[in-house]
Amino acid sequence: MMQQGYAAYRTAAVDTADQGKLILIAYDIAIKNCKMAIDKFDIKDKIEERTKHLFKAQDAVTELLSALRVDVGEVAQNLYKLYDYILRSLVDAGVRNNKNKIVEVVGYLESLRDAWDAAIRQLKAQIAPTMDLSKMAVKG
Repeated sequence: MMQQGYAAYRTAAVDTADQGKLILIAYDIAIKNCKMAIDKFDIKDKIEERTKHLFKAQDAVTELLSALRVDVGEVAQNLYKLYDYILRSLVDAGVRNNKNKIVEVVGYLESLRDAWDAAIRQLKAQIAPTMDLSKMAVKG
């Protein structure tokens, strides 16, 4: 019975860690494409490339938005509002040719990514000792 509980806990922990990796990947994609769009902003014949980068960044933020469970609390609801603002800012930046909006968005994305990374590391640190102890108990 104890092993079944541990297996369920471990599966949930791994699922959470994997979800965390996917979140970080989405942030990385959004940040990278925003920066690539910024690099192409002042080059007249790179408008199409810039637009493609902005679309990729928008797709990544949309993934972050769709992964949220706004029913779980205020933090998720606030993240939803922030992601929505970021998404609207990216669209606006492309339409109005406003590089400063993208620079602003990169700042938010980098801060959020750092916070998620720290939270995931903390979660892994809490899970790892439990997993190691359980492995030792099963072997012994």
